[in-house]
Amino acid sequence: MCVLCYELAPDDHWSDGVSDDAARTLPGRARYRRTRLLSVVLAPYGLTVSDPGSGPQCVVADRKGAAVVAAGLPAVWRAADELSPRRLDVLDPTLLAALSPDVAE
Repeated sequence: MCVLCYELAPDDHWSDGVSDDAARTLPGRARYRRTRLLSVVLAPYGLTVSDPGSGPQCVVADRKGAAVVAAGLPAVWRAADELSPRRLDVLDPTLLAALSPDVAE
């Protein structure tokens, strides 16, 4: 990622500061956990989320090779809506039931 893209990234999302004590003592742990949870939530929609580790951005990609760089949680949802082959509904009861064992970890 170029310096210009990094500098133009929007400010952190309010949820970026919400973490547990272990995440505060280990830099990057909250970010890793957030990326892992996003990956689990978006996997049923054929999407992946990865963290290049070079700024506040993450990459949302589909199985066909299309990818969008997203800076912040709102941008992740926009990218997922754009890339998903079907309507994204993260509050779908069936999805939440399927994810409950993974998210509780």
